[in-house]
Amino acid sequence: MTLYKCISYIVVDAVAKPAFIPSLIMRGPTTASRILRRTLCTSSRQCELQRDLSLPGPSRSGTTNPSRRSPPPTPDFVLAASASASASKRKPSHSTFEASLNNKPPVTPTPRDRVQFSLDEGQSNDRRAYFANDVEGEIGEDWGSAEIGDEVPGLESGRVVECRRSGQTSIGLILASILVTGRTRLLLLRSSGEIWPISTHDVQFVMPSSLVPPSLAKECWSPSLLAAWSLASESKAGLADNTPLDDMPSQEMMDARRKVAMTLRKIHRETEKMTGRLMGGSTSKVGGVESVWETWAPEGEERTSVTAVEAAEYILNPDSGSSTTNRVEVKPNTLPAYAAHVLLMRRPDLFTADQGDMWTTGTFIVRSRAERHRLQDVQRWVEQYTATSDPESTFHSFIEKAKKAISTSREIRAQTIGEELREYQHSLTEWNRSDLDIISILFSPLIDTRSTQTPPSLALAISIARLISPYPEEAVDRGVIAHLLQDMGMILPWDSLEMSKNTEAEERSFAMSSFSSTTSKGKKVRSEDELLEGNELDHLREDYTSHKVFVIDDPTASELDDGIALERIPGSEDVWVHIHIADPTRYIPPSHPLAQKASVRGSSLYLPEGNKPLFPLEVIMKELSLGADVQRDDGAQGTMTFSARLLKSGRVEDRKVKMGWIKKPRVITYAQVDEALGVPAIKSLRPFGALSSSLSSSSATPVKAKNEISSDDLEDLKTLYTMAQAHRARRFSTAGLEWSLPSASTSFLRSPPAPSPNLFDVSHLPTSPQLFTGSLQLDYRVNAPASPVLNSANLVAEYMILAGRLAASFCTDHSIPIVYRGSAAPKPISSSISTTLEHLLAARQEGTGMIDPYKMLEPGWYRPAGYISLAPSPHWIMGFDDTEPHQVKGYVRATSPLRRYDDMLVHWQIKSYLAKEAGETEYGTKMIEKEEVARLVKRSDEGVKRAKRAGINAQKFWQARAIQQRFVIGGQGHHPSATAAASASTHINDDDFVDLQKEMIARIAGPSESAPTLAGEMTPIIVENLGMVGKMIHTSSASATKEWKVGEEVKVRLDKVVSWPNPHFQLKLVE
Repeated sequence: MTLYKCISYIVVDAVAKPAFIPSLIMRGPTTASRILRRTLCTSSRQCELQRDLSLPGPSRSGTTNPSRRSPPPTPDFVLAASASASASKRKPSHSTFEASLNNKPPVTPTPRDRVQFSLDEGQSNDRRAYFANDVEGEIGEDWGSAEIGDEVPGLESGRVVECRRSGQTSIGLILASILVTGRTRLLLLRSSGEIWPISTHDVQFVMPSSLVPPSLAKECWSPSLLAAWSLASESKAGLADNTPLDDMPSQEMMDARRKVAMTLRKIHRETEKMTGRLMGGSTSKVGGVESVWETWAPEGEERTSVTAVEAAEYILNPDSGSSTTNRVEVKPNTLPAYAAHVLLMRRPDLFTADQGDMWTTGTFIVRSRAERHRLQDVQRWVEQYTATSDPESTFHSFIEKAKKAISTSREIRAQTIGEELREYQHSLTEWNRSDLDIISILFSPLIDTRSTQTPPSLALAISIARLISPYPEEAVDRGVIAHLLQDMGMILPWDSLEMSKNTEAEERSFAMSSFSSTTSKGKKVRSEDELLEGNELDHLREDYTSHKVFVIDDPTASELDDGIALERIPGSEDVWVHIHIADPTRYIPPSHPLAQKASVRGSSLYLPEGNKPLFPLEVIMKELSLGADVQRDDGAQGTMTFSARLLKSGRVEDRKVKMGWIKKPRVITYAQVDEALGVPAIKSLRPFGALSSSLSSSSATPVKAKNEISSDDLEDLKTLYTMAQAHRARRFSTAGLEWSLPSASTSFLRSPPAPSPNLFDVSHLPTSPQLFTGSLQLDYRVNAPASPVLNSANLVAEYMILAGRLAASFCTDHSIPIVYRGSAAPKPISSSISTTLEHLLAARQEGTGMIDPYKMLEPGWYRPAGYISLAPSPHWIMGFDDTEPHQVKGYVRATSPLRRYDDMLVHWQIKSYLAKEAGETEYGTKMIEKEEVARLVKRSDEGVKRAKRAGINAQKFWQARAIQQRFVIGGQGHHPSATAAASASTHINDDDFVDLQKEMIARIAGPSESAPTLAGEMTPIIVENLGMVGKMIHTSSASATKEWKVGEEVKVRLDKVVSWPNPHFQLKLVE
């Protein structure tokens, strides 16, 4: 038998994937022979390998060998159904899934010598396709630092899951949760025998825990294998068996994997049977998922949502009007639910999967009827135009308009580079309804970026972009589409699209959220313009109106939600510090539409181009923001007040939580306080100089005029400063770390109008091209790392941290259901590092948690992410290890209720307790149950993450744009006159100036990773004088010749700057 035939037999029968053959043959005869020696002694044993794997492969006669069957798995993947006699005719729907897998008795196998069930070297084509879109994740990771990690709740070892990425789908068994360069990965055993390291975000569906018996799952894996893989020279190319034969999995482990492989294959077959049944619909509901869409899809542009369970139940119940006793009930995680999930995933033109953790919700957005019709219309127009090139067609008219807008835009910008940005008055034709439909298809791929589903609009948008592009031969991706839309005048020059992305994601999340129309007490939800009177619990408030309350913030801040007051104790060095927090819950109950929207939004959004508050600004400014011009209650404002009696050492001696009154707080700025206390201002650099307008004007005006700081004020501020220092030192005495790096920030020299709130909504698209001459003027600053010296911002932050501890303690003492925040200490994950946690703590600057940031970036350390819990937990990274007896336990967020929903939730709960203790039974005082609290926090946390991600992306986008304005790539791109024009009105400090055309000094920020598409490796770096985090591209030999240490300096040149769709910087090593 020839070498090629032997390999073909092994790959086809052992792995059942013919696509593996080319990758094995390309490895050459030596490697291929070694594979043969591992898995095949003679050609006659290839059939034995097939039998051992229990694979339904072809026999020599071309038929399937039915004699081999694996032991039945434990029943649990069931269709939970209760049906009447009339419904019982649908035979398979009420049986267990395992019973359908094992409808024949098992055959006792004949004892024989088994062939090693080994993994083939390298990566399969399936694997390459699955990780094709993984730029910085699985490919090239440093497996030398891999270590067993903490299990992810719900994704424990032994669970069978479906995962998706890059348009590919795979089912497998989770073997273990591991850490690779600090990232959590799940090791997934596939039916082919491969083991893939997947992200938790890849998981889309989780099957029952008992589908594979725990004992069998444990036999498939041993932690010792991870150590063997970490030593393999080729391990970072994938989890292939490059380990010595002595370290190969045992025969028992291979046997266990064979059994699991059979179960996975049977799951696949039974799923196909069930999906076939659902696709056919039922007696009165023909069309399967089409009928689901027809039933759920709302009219117009409105969206709704459906779960896989709801879809399965709808299809399996032929008469929706039948009694509940005759209905087929489908439970989550069962076969019908999974089959419905598969079918809904296959129709992204009708259903969009949850962009968060799909496996926890199982929820799909149902595309609106208008959205589907729009997609169908544009598809038809493009196909007709491609076939006929009809100059009278709708699509031809759009192409001509778009090309004219693009050429005009590029021409006027080229002529006015460096000039002030001005709107260009043109006579271009307006967009009609059909044009806007086509443009909305171009926008769609810019929001649908997850690769778990292939957006139906992506291929269509690429086709349209090629037809309107001035360079039709140019490769088209999402970035090219975004630039074309801006050239067409659809995206304003000061719009990063992050506001639109955030709003669209928020609206989708709102569509997936279910809000009750009644409160927990059964009373109807108030209308959006109907707020509480605000006086329901005012008689319980403590009078603090005689206290001097300092509200310290930025001069442009509009949501002033915290103030600090000092109360001296006669004859004692102790002081009371009162942290007064704005009280929006005085007017907004949990069931109010404003509260419901806030629970989805999660937090306020802050972008260079504009902000989006948690609540409408008119609501905040009228009554809620501290220092607002309040007309009622004799000018007093209601607060939630957290008070601590502090010893000179910073220890909390006593504490109390009350509702309070304050009056006429003193609103002052950070800069004022720093100047009064003599704290040096934080230095910021301008590497490209400061435009003259930035020196004389500000892009925004203060919301409220500053108050002057009197001598009495200064004495109080000094005492508050000293106590904050003591509290911080005590907090970091046994735990906690802080670090920071230089960071870039960009702002507009002149505040432009707010961009469109959502360009992904066709109703918000401009009806005419919006074109501009000149260039957007950006003020680019590099902020120095945080100083260990306590400044006014740190002072305020320290007291807000204290308030969070006081709130947590109060809720713990009184068994109030809330969600606590926590974090664990960093831990070493590699035996090669000599540093210990004690060394890190000793390296901090005295009295603080500040540490050299490059020590924290060193490989070999696992830095756990923060977590939430319904019980008080240590928050180690903040210094709260909670080891000291009789001290405050736990930490919650409670000091920004105008900006974060979670903080409002804590206020509602505390207020409910205070009302109950006072015997109040009026509306709005009932406490929210802990299960509902957990659900609300989970929802709002998604919103907080969206806002944080949008803020980071927007800053990176404008950083990239500012650098692009001053960077000429190989003589192409921006004309050099742009830099010259800008520099004419620029004041440059020679010590700070950075020439982007020359070599720069960067510092290594992490281990090198292989980058096959770039024919080398990439290493994370930081260019400190630009505040830039980027990737350094270099040959593999460069890192092999010299092993860089984190923090080491290297010389680099800027090579590539990308703003859309994902802002990033690529630099080249100067060797």
